Amino acid sequence: MRFTNTFFAALLASVASVSSQATDQPQPNPCVVHWASPHQQEKIFEDLVENLYRTRNFTRAYTHFAVDYIQHNPSAMDGFNASFSAVVGLIGDPSVKVQVLRTAFSAPYGWVHSRIDGFDGAERPSAVADILRFNGTCVQEHWDVIQEMPTESVNPHPLF
Repeated sequence: MRFTNTFFAALLASVASVSSQATDQPQPNPCVVHWASPHQQEKIFEDLVENLYRTRNFTRAYTHFAVDYIQHNPSAMDGFNASFSAVVGLIGDPSVKVQVLRTAFSAPYGWVHSRIDGFDGAERPSAVADILRFNGTCVQEHWDVIQEMPTESVNPHPLF
């Protein structure tokens, strides 16, 4: 729980002072919902994963988020603008390393399991699972689960 509180306190603080690299990316217009087949949604999801997590092209990634985006993380606000600011503040810092480990898509949901290193000066990495719900061509809703790697594990299986 300590990490979760530290994580979100730092996330909210970082929104106020986004790194200069991240602020160089303009905020795009939100996604306008149009009908999309499951195959089209999967292609949009793949583009979003590439741009949000791997290349951190937030301007491109956020063209897929609806203006009335719903956020289920209790430490973050709903809406396109709040989400863009929070994500840029969280992973816009180049010292924070994000590694996509697994993805899955089954319309209208996409899942991303990632490893984040270096957030808030943490010595131990964190596992993050993001769940995204699509409404046509747009990401409409988000849930996440965040777990810091424990110093000791009761089982032999790795966190990642």
